[in-house]
Amino acid sequence: MKKITIWLMLFALTSTTYAQSKLNIGDIIPEVQLTNLLNSTSANISLSSLKGKVIILDFWATWCGPCIPAMKKLIKFQDEFPTDLQVIGIAEDKPERLQRFIDNLPSKVWFGLQTKELEALFPYRILSHAIIINPEGKIVAITSTDNITKEIIQKVKNGKSISLPLKQENITFDYDADPFPLRKDENERVLLKGGISGVASFSKGYLNDENYKGRRLTLINLTIPSMYRHLYKTSYNRTVFEIDEEKYNYKDPKNKYCLDVITETSGDEMYEKGIEKLNETFAVKAKLEKRTVSVYVLSVIDRTKLKTLKSKTEKRSLVFQGYEFNGKKVRMHDFADYIENECPVPVVDETNYMEFIDIDFVFDPQKKGSFKEELAKIGLKLSKAEREVEVLVIF
Repeated sequence: MKKITIWLMLFALTSTTYAQSKLNIGDIIPEVQLTNLLNSTSANISLSSLKGKVIILDFWATWCGPCIPAMKKLIKFQDEFPTDLQVIGIAEDKPERLQRFIDNLPSKVWFGLQTKELEALFPYRILSHAIIINPEGKIVAITSTDNITKEIIQKVKNGKSISLPLKQENITFDYDADPFPLRKDENERVLLKGGISGVASFSKGYLNDENYKGRRLTLINLTIPSMYRHLYKTSYNRTVFEIDEEKYNYKDPKNKYCLDVITETSGDEMYEKGIEKLNETFAVKAKLEKRTVSVYVLSVIDRTKLKTLKSKTEKRSLVFQGYEFNGKKVRMHDFADYIENECPVPVVDETNYMEFIDIDFVFDPQKKGSFKEELAKIGLKLSKAEREVEVLVIF
């Protein structure tokens, strides 16, 4: 398997819960106390004390890939409107990681951590999530952060109306429940449906389900190319588009589909049946080909350090998100797959290290050279090269 994919796509799932006290566009902000703020004039501030300024509450996380450039854009806006705007980033994060982000990227943006009160007022399930409040304390937009521009802030500052896409989410959708329950007489099927409104993209592999393990795969709200990538078990970096990719833009709800494949026996049959269903339904096809492309090669610079990674645990576990990889009794190719998530090109493992490894890897995305430094600590390096690799051609 070339890639272990968490379907964050352009957004990341969070554990936020629905509450009836949620605020909507047009509501006046109540007395909301922000506590334990970092990088601000005071650790505890009431939102009402900021009346007279445009406020942007940005719910984000340092582990959310798309959130980082969005936050950098907000930092720039804060500099451009130093007295008329206050950006407050509310993070789904560990406090120490958030502090490292602030230290590595100094700014005038205030930062805080998610609280139950904020969850109740501004429920969401998908990052990033932005609330714009005008100088009178009224909510004028609930939208995705990437919709915010300098012109929008200027309009709100001047008391003019704005119209941004409303970020509507299905807050009550249960991501743990079976999205497509079977009838009692069903043991296998291939179900292809349109997207589910207001729900994030994700996949379910049923690895801990004794009944479905190895014979069921569920894909929710994916584009056609994304479904092919999942079924061929490859990555975006290993995908070649011979179609107009923009026509299958994720942001257009019409481009999202759901696929549920259940086979009688476990194995690759569920992937094959999924591919067959897409081929017979859509004009867009996919195929695997060997091509010579630019890559990063993962290799060894210090085998002594590498040997310290040899696994001492009995049970396999693997968790990673953005800047952090925690693996027990995993293979080096698992780590290479993770690195590929952080790189713009395929990553080829040429370490020739076949032992099981235990590895806890953390780097600072905002600190130049951090990734390279952390790799060196475990005896590894990345080098640019060209290699013949298997790619997925979408045509």
